[in-house]
Amino acid sequence: MFPLDEQDMEIVAPEGWARLDRVVLMAADLLGPVADAILPKGVAAKILAILKPAEALARRLLYLLAPTITLTPASTAPGPASPAKAGASSRPVPLPSATDPGLPQRGRKILFRLTEAPARGPKPTGPRIRYLDGPPAPPKPPARPATPQTAARLRDRLIALTLVLGDPNHHAKRLARFLARRAAKDSPRPVPFNFAYVPRLARLGLEEDLRDALEFTNAAAHYKAHAPPG
Repeated sequence: MFPLDEQDMEIVAPEGWARLDRVVLMAADLLGPVADAILPKGVAAKILAILKPAEALARRLLYLLAPTITLTPASTAPGPASPAKAGASSRPVPLPSATDPGLPQRGRKILFRLTEAPARGPKPTGPRIRYLDGPPAPPKPPARPATPQTAARLRDRLIALTLVLGDPNHHAKRLARFLARRAAKDSPRPVPFNFAYVPRLARLGLEEDLRDALEFTNAAAHYKAHAPPG
């Protein structure tokens, strides 16, 4: 099945971007129009349940489309253009204006996150020894009540994903430069994706089209990241 060539990506990429379009529209509908509003209980969880796998799919699509870049002291220019143009979509979430409450303050740019947290190690098994000598530790203080969550942070993530949908070429090259810098530093995670535990892929109730697309692109991206040279 793998590796995918440019002709394959002319089919895979448009289907992936189309699925992402639908997911962004669903999340935007759940979020509502007011970026600084307090979200009703459970709404943020519903949005993240579809937003996290959508972001994971976008990262893998960009990785499959990204050109190969080798950094040298004399040049950091990207290599040949990628086929990321295939499937570039419209922008279902409106971009913020200067007066939009969803626009981050102090000039901070909204950027799509290119990394995923590594998998956690296995949980310890067997009996837990809480103390060896002396009295037990004092009880922990009660946790502070959770601060009501506003829509602003989630809207930023939706806008970032929408920017990727609007210009995948730019973000594929951005990812390529980012990975080249990691490779130049001999990073232990040259491709910082969680291939083994894809965000929210195992969640029950995930839309089947999104699950299928994410499983396929994750397998293809894993092959690209670990394929032997040549």
